[in-house]
This record gives sequence, structure tokens and C-alpha cells, in this order.
Amino acid sequence: EEMLVKGNPLNEELKQEVLSIDGVTDIIVARQSLHTSIKTDANQNTGICDMLTDQNYAMVEAALTEGAMPTDSHSIVIHDQIVAHFEDMGVGSTVEFSSMDGKQSIPVTISGVVSFSKMPVILGHGRSHTDGCVFFAPKDLFCELHPEITTFDYSWSIVSDPKKAETVKAELKNIVAEHSNLALDEIDTTIAAEKSQNSVAFGSMQVLSWLVFLFGVINLINTTLSNQMSRKQENSVLRSIGLTQKQLCKMNICEGLCYAFFATLAILIVGLPISVVVSREISIATLHGKVVPYQFPVLEMGLFILVLFGMELILSVWTIRRQKKQSLIEQMRAME
Repeated sequence: EEMLVKGNPLNEELKQEVLSIDGVTDIIVARQSLHTSIKTDANQNTGICDMLTDQNYAMVEAALTEGAMPTDSHSIVIHDQIVAHFEDMGVGSTVEFSSMDGKQSIPVTISGVVSFSKMPVILGHGRSHTDGCVFFAPKDLFCELHPEITTFDYSWSIVSDPKKAETVKAELKNIVAEHSNLALDEIDTTIAAEKSQNSVAFGSMQVLSWLVFLFGVINLINTTLSNQMSRKQENSVLRSIGLTQKQLCKMNICEGLCYAFFATLAILIVGLPISVVVSREISIATLHGKVVPYQFPVLEMGLFILVLFGMELILSVWTIRRQKKQSLIEQMRAME
């Protein structure tokens, strides 16, 4: 705020300097912000407050979970996590909205609560987005709190020709190096941070899926062996009335492969629709309403089906060889 009073570095002079870079086509004011505090008799919360503008008004309104948008200059919108921590900071509550130095304080009403998980953009910079806003307030409230500040620009988005991206980036870095109170937030940094976070989530889900796969194979082995053991007497009776060893082998193998086939069919008929629906809902919840098309896990399912049929074949052959080692009389005696 002291720097903004002396003169915002994001000024017209800097704007013209950036626009003069070969490849830069436009500059968009991304955020207008102040570091502020809201306080009740019992609790206090500090953080960056963003100004409600024509550019972000619709986005904030769409992210409302409670209440409504401000209708006057003494109403604000706050983050839903603040409400979760402080019971006396909800819709309709009156709080003291003040500057960080505490010199100016204005009573305001909390008119609405927003969830940033519903917003299509990340309101923060750097890898951790630590400067993300926690309040939204009208421009008139900004001016009333700090009438000495003429412009509240906090960050700009630089629009450039993709073919000249590297040249633009290099020139912007030179400009930033000449100003100690400016920083450059590159899209590559945001992408790297998102990939890092997603890799943890995806890795956890993959571990879970492999555990399910492992237990599925164990269950398959257990079910098949239990079935074979329970049918020993039946097979012995069939052999005693003329069933040949070749026919018995054929019957065991066919039964095992049929079990694997119907298990695969059940996966596709039941599991596939469930996967599509779950994938859609998770996509909507985590990507601000955007639906990412479902991709069938060809490699994983191919491996699962291969193991399914392979295990059934191996278990059938193992059972047949075991039966060959015992005579018909020994098998029937063992079941008595």
C-alpha cells in the first residue's frame, strides 16, 4: 500500500514500454488488489482483497455458494474456508474492513460466500499461489479505504504472438530486472506446479487401482481352486462312468475360460458405464465444471484381461496334472 501511494509501478509508462516489445499485442489488467483485514469482536482474518470489476464479476457470481453479490459499497464477498473456520463470519455478519496498517477501518456486511474451486482461473501467482485473494469488494470501498491511491493494479496479463513467445519472455525479463518491485509470473511455472500436484493425486489413484488388481487376481485364484476342490468327487464319479482324461481336461479348461470371459463381459457392461460417470463427476468437481473426455485404459485393461485368462489357463492345467498323479480309486477314497 505504501508503494501504491508513492506510485504504482504498473503505470502507463510501463504499459507503453511493454507494448513496444515486438510480439506483444495487448495488456489486460488481471487483478486490482489490496492487502486488507476483516475483524469481528472475537476473530480476525487477513489476506488479499480483489476488486470486483466488469471482467471478474460474472465469474465471482457463478462461484457463489451462499448469499448474493454486493449491492452497495459497504458489502463484500469472502472465501468459504473463512466461514468454515470462523462461525461469526458468515452471510449477513458485520465486520470491520481495514487496511493492514490499521489506520482506516470501515464497517461492512458480508453479502456472499464463494468457493474458489468453482472458478475457472487460479487467483494467485507462482508455484504455490500464496497471493491468491480471500475477499472481493467493490471499487468504491477500495477508494474509501485508500483515497490517496489512484490505481490499484496488482497484476497484468501480457497477450503476445505465440510465434514470438521466447522473444517476448526475454524482453519482459529484462524489464523486470530493472524494477525491484516487479516480478514475472510465467505460464510454464503454473503448468509445472499443476503437474506436480496432479502427479501426486494420479499416483495415489494408480496405487489404489493396482491394489484392486492384486486382490482381484488373488480372489480369482482362490475362487478357481475352491471350485476345483469342491468338484473333485463329481469329477471322480464322471470318470468312473466313462469320462476320459482328455474330456476332463477339456471341460476344466473350457469352464475356466468361460469364467474369465463372463468376468470380462461384466467389467465392460457394468464397470465401463460406472467409470464414465465417475470420471465425468470428478472432472466437473476438480476442473471448474469442465468435462474432460473419458479415455479407456487400454494398457491396464489389456494386462488385466491377459492375466485373467492366463491365470485361468494355468490353474486349469495345474488341476489336471494334479488329478493325473492320483488314480481314480485314490481320488474317490479321498472324498469319503
